[in-house]
Amino acid sequence: MAYSTAFSQAVSILLLIHVKMEEFRFEFVSAKVIAECLKAPVPTVVKILKSLNAAGITTTKEGAKGGVLLAKPISEITLLDVFLAIEHGTPLFKTQLDYFIENPQVDDLKSKVINCLQDAEKAMKDSLKNTTLADIYKLR
Repeated sequence: MAYSTAFSQAVSILLLIHVKMEEFRFEFVSAKVIAECLKAPVPTVVKILKSLNAAGITTTKEGAKGGVLLAKPISEITLLDVFLAIEHGTPLFKTQLDYFIENPQVDDLKSKVINCLQDAEKAMKDSLKNTTLADIYKLR
């Protein structure tokens, strides 16, 4: 698999921001506070926040009272939104299947393996698209 742990970290970060926004009535949450709450290195949190901000999932404010807010309600943020913000279209499976045998049967098998893996990735993305952060938040 080619995916990083940043996806699950991003989901945790977004849910924490949501909780803090409710708790503090829409005040910005700093990367330092997020890092402390999740016991994660500040540079890791900052890198993830940059990706989420670039995707329009969060918004940031500079300065002493700055930090990050969710750009939209958690009911409008799907796991697929988060996934695409973090993984930037990286495929789940590496499908560079180079065989040194020239044979139509081998080519057919290679094609079937690639199609199977692509179908699995599509099913995963479809599942992520059908789950919002609000769905996860309700499970707590």
